[in-house]
Amino acid sequence: MDKSDLKALLSELLEEVLEEKLEQITTKHERKAEKKTKYRRRKQQENNKSSNTNAKNSFDVESLGLSAAEKKELAQASKSDKANNVHMKKEKLTNRRPSGKIEVRCRSCGKTEKVSPLLVYKDEDGYRYKCNRCSCSAG
Repeated sequence: MDKSDLKALLSELLEEVLEEKLEQITTKHERKAEKKTKYRRRKQQENNKSSNTNAKNSFDVESLGLSAAEKKELAQASKSDKANNVHMKKEKLTNRRPSGKIEVRCRSCGKTEKVSPLLVYKDEDGYRYKCNRCSCSAG
């Protein structure tokens, strides 16, 4: 093999390597899109697995290898739970009722406002309230 054959062989190998590299190089947009599709596929597979486990009872008492006394105790506990409605779904609380506002007069400037009762201090003389403007000012 002389130098010209070697150069030709090396140039062919270099071209093959460069073509492979060019095929592997993708744009940022393509990488993001591929990442999203992989994420979606994985999530879909997880959802399918979880729905399959929810469809069949995943808790198998037989696989635990309980003794007869333990099985009897488990049966009594499940009867007790059913009798006390332990497994009943609880209703979610909807939006809370808005608290009523009370009308108070500022003890410094005399301005009357409607505010939440939580902002008013009650002492033996009655209610004490200071408006924001008076609270932020000096004195």
